[in-house]
Amino acid sequence: MQGIKGPVARLVLTPRLPTVVKKFALPQQARAMSTGALAEASTLRPIGSKRRVAPSAGAASTVNWPLPQQVRAVNPLPPTVQAWMMDFETNDPIDILDIERSVFAAPIRTDIVHRAVTYERNMKRQGTHSSRTRSEVRGSTRKIQPQKGTGHARHGSRRAPQFVGGGKAHGPIPRSHATDIQRKVWLMALRSVLSAKYSQDQLVIVDNMEVESHRTNDMQRMLMSNGWAPPPSTHKSASIMLLPLMGPELSKSLRNVELATRNIEGVTMMNASDAEVYEILRHDYLIMDRNALNLLQSLLKPL
Repeated sequence: MQGIKGPVARLVLTPRLPTVVKKFALPQQARAMSTGALAEASTLRPIGSKRRVAPSAGAASTVNWPLPQQVRAVNPLPPTVQAWMMDFETNDPIDILDIERSVFAAPIRTDIVHRAVTYERNMKRQGTHSSRTRSEVRGSTRKIQPQKGTGHARHGSRRAPQFVGGGKAHGPIPRSHATDIQRKVWLMALRSVLSAKYSQDQLVIVDNMEVESHRTNDMQRMLMSNGWAPPPSTHKSASIMLLPLMGPELSKSLRNVELATRNIEGVTMMNASDAEVYEILRHDYLIMDRNALNLLQSLLKPL
């Protein structure tokens, strides 16, 4: 160091003392830690982060400690809603049921319902439309006039699309109109339709669909007395969807209901396991028994 003169020598020879930041009161154990230990503890922080770590990890501060806990949103609404269970023949209340809110009081998504209705309607299209092309219609393939010298346009076969009786250009052909939809989207649409029926007071839950008579007049009279079908003076047809849970073989009571409603305009009977969004949506009243209710709740309840 003898060759160094001037301010450089004073800069090199001056010992550099460790700096101590006294922003917070430190415990006795932290004050006894060396500078190297503090430097080692500081490496526990993320690079570029100003957040201090927990005191148990060796930091010299208690800023932002304890760490914030995770907050979960709690639904203040109960998981079930209430609905009347009615008698099928008299429409008198029997009991009050607790049904799933996530199935019968879910948000009504009209866009999802539109997708499901489009999917179901496309599946029911026959797709048997067809037309004859120029190779399928009757007629000769002879050239009808010379190529030149007539002063008219050039023509070949009489079966060309521009002639009367000729083939159809780019006509319909037999094909399938079926489209695809995600299963969860379809289930959401079904929940939306059931929720709409429940909110509009058009959902009727009965204990069972047992009737003694299979006559259409008796069934028509019962539907009008219960307020589900309009009287004959209005000249309007009923709009009722019966949704019982039917097994492989119908019981006698369900067989009577099927025979009695077969000839009533506007009344449709469908198995609950085959429920469709469009069929439920196009009817005013949805009548289901308790077994169908349990089946739909088990299938449509979100996980």
